Amino acid sequence: MLRSFRKSAAPVLARAASSWTGPDVPTIDIRPLLDPHASTAARQPALRRMQAACYEDGFFAIPTSVLPRDELLCNVYSSMDAFHALAPSAKAKYHLQKVPNERGWTPLHQEPSHVPGVVAHLEGYDVARELPASYLALDDGLGPNVWPDDELPSFRHHVTALYDALTTVADGLFEGFAEMLHLPRTTLREFHTAEAQAGMRLLTYPTNDAPMDETHVGIAEHTDFECFTLLHQTNWGLQLTTRRGAVVNVPVATDQFIVLIGDVLERWTNGELIATPHRVLNTPGKRQSIARFNGTQRSAVIAPLPGFVSSSRPARYAAVTQRQHTLNAIMRPYTPSSSSEKNNTLG
Repeated sequence: MLRSFRKSAAPVLARAASSWTGPDVPTIDIRPLLDPHASTAARQPALRRMQAACYEDGFFAIPTSVLPRDELLCNVYSSMDAFHALAPSAKAKYHLQKVPNERGWTPLHQEPSHVPGVVAHLEGYDVARELPASYLALDDGLGPNVWPDDELPSFRHHVTALYDALTTVADGLFEGFAEMLHLPRTTLREFHTAEAQAGMRLLTYPTNDAPMDETHVGIAEHTDFECFTLLHQTNWGLQLTTRRGAVVNVPVATDQFIVLIGDVLERWTNGELIATPHRVLNTPGKRQSIARFNGTQRSAVIAPLPGFVSSSRPARYAAVTQRQHTLNAIMRPYTPSSSSEKNNTLG
């Protein structure tokens, strides 16, 4: 699945794993937000910390203990390794270009970098919510997943278990973001339906001898075009850009998910929240990550919510559907740049 890419503004490069240091990402225990019986008072500490992190840095972390079972992540990483160990002819059966809804395998070096002259060193497998094949006729990215059941009978089970668990986490965060923004709790979660744009990418950045420079990256700098992203990683290489423009080397903490703000939250809040620019450097050692994207239905119209627009703060973003915003983001690198290019800003 393609991401929303933009050219980097001379980010800082880390030269070796030993130099990979950075400030700790604020970690927030959001378990009260996942508890339907938690009182308003019990939810407040997490909401206050979310608000501080989003307005100060633009991202935060949550513990992996939000998952119901510790082994969910390990099972998926093992399944990823097992798939990549298959013969090329076996993997080719699940190439995402063979299906109309962007599900399945992306071979190494076939991920577009969307920056001229830049190579992305990654291999991936894309899944999303499992829906009937009748959805394929909508040409909306929905429908069934592609599963290597013949070669790896447990792959589907392990990946689906993690996907479903992260759906529960995402629902809690949708409610948390709404409360943090002083909106009714269900305002944003109502967009996170069974037909929402909510893919999950299983990414492997293999060991390679390519230089760690601006022309060889794990994945180029970008923002995600959904509401927010849950990201887990096994090795160093992830860089985030704060609201103040500082580039942060994210320390590796396998007991955390990083939560990144996406384009839709930026648009909904009329720019009060800012989508998190991030990228992955080309690291000499193997790195894996799992990215769960959490968007709206593709037909949903995304525009600044009324509480964020006033006579002194007019709307900065044109109304656009999630579908059209996604298409705009994909095509942006191939169209002439303009001052209002990012996010279709007004004026």
